[in-house]
Amino acid sequence: MRRQCRCALDAGVGKVIVVLGFNADEHSSLIQDLPVDVHVNDDWDEGLAATLRCAVRAAQMQSVAVLVLPCDQYRIVPEDLDALYRRWHAAPSKACVSRAGDYTGPPVILPVEYHDHVRRLRGDMGARSLIYGSQWSSPEEVENPRAGFDLDSPTDLRIAEDWARRRSA
Repeated sequence: MRRQCRCALDAGVGKVIVVLGFNADEHSSLIQDLPVDVHVNDDWDEGLAATLRCAVRAAQMQSVAVLVLPCDQYRIVPEDLDALYRRWHAAPSKACVSRAGDYTGPPVILPVEYHDHVRRLRGDMGARSLIYGSQWSSPEEVENPRAGFDLDSPTDLRIAEDWARRRSA
């Protein structure tokens, strides 16, 4: 989480908001020295939709788009976020997603026009149904081979540990 906060801050594409859920007090202590705004998602056990709703509520206060960067995408670098931002900035009413081969998804930018729709999402689902729904034009896509790496399974964790060992050798 701290790494992702630093990555987002270093990208310099906007204010950084961190949405915490389970063990929020413990996790917030890990980033208390960083210039980020922390919001607690009390409905964290519902799943991803509740986290997105919390992020959108924070963004709506300032009427800004939301750049979604999950904390488990450990290979993302600031330049990836900057490239995503620049592509989105050329068409700010369209969503902008990362592409890595067959993968499309976060990091992703959800424009202001999506806010009300994101607030209606429920359960353990992200915004894919909105991004690729018939109501919206096709999203902008940015090639990012690092976007497909996350920590969703034991196999993913082994891949990440091998990658970290090679980087530190």
